[in-house]
Amino acid sequence: MGASDAPLRLNGEDLKLVSVHINDEPWTAWKEEEGALVISNLPERFTLKIINEISPAANTALEGLYQSGDALCTQCEAEGFRHITYYLDRPDVLARFTTKLLPIKIKYPFLLSNGNRVAQGELENGRHWVQWQDPFPKPCYLFALVAGDFDVLRDTFTTRSGREVALELYVDRGNLDRAPWAMTSLKNSMKWDEERFWPGV
Repeated sequence: MGASDAPLRLNGEDLKLVSVHINDEPWTAWKEEEGALVISNLPERFTLKIINEISPAANTALEGLYQSGDALCTQCEAEGFRHITYYLDRPDVLARFTTKLLPIKIKYPFLLSNGNRVAQGELENGRHWVQWQDPFPKPCYLFALVAGDFDVLRDTFTTRSGREVALELYVDRGNLDRAPWAMTSLKNSMKWDEERFWPGV
């Protein structure tokens, strides 16, 4: 563990840094090094805000956020998250992710990310937004985001306690006939999980 006055070193690759703020104030005590952003002179407790730009369409390495056909997808394992933003890109760093997406609706009608969809709405200029909130801390290599236009297969699963869980499978347009097998596999795995780990419930 480093000293309390040590600089904060965040992993980042192929990013265009726009600004750094500490506790809502512009911060200038930083420098970019190869594969990292190093921020210095930090207070003991602080809130960090970083704005950076990326180009998913130009991301041919398929790490981080990239364009696949007409959709946007992520690949963060093992070290892909550093291609999205500056972060402590290590498996021992856990965080609860909140993700808000604000794209053009006709191009990206479905917006998916980690956790639960907690809010959504319509914006001007043909945009809409969805906010996802993951209640469980996890390493950034498990972060996921998908935006695009898909066919959707919906079903439900009833737990042994009687709670009904909504299930949704998103597939490329025209491939909905391939989804039932995957849905059956999902429900079977959920059933097995309950029987294996909570046999008395």
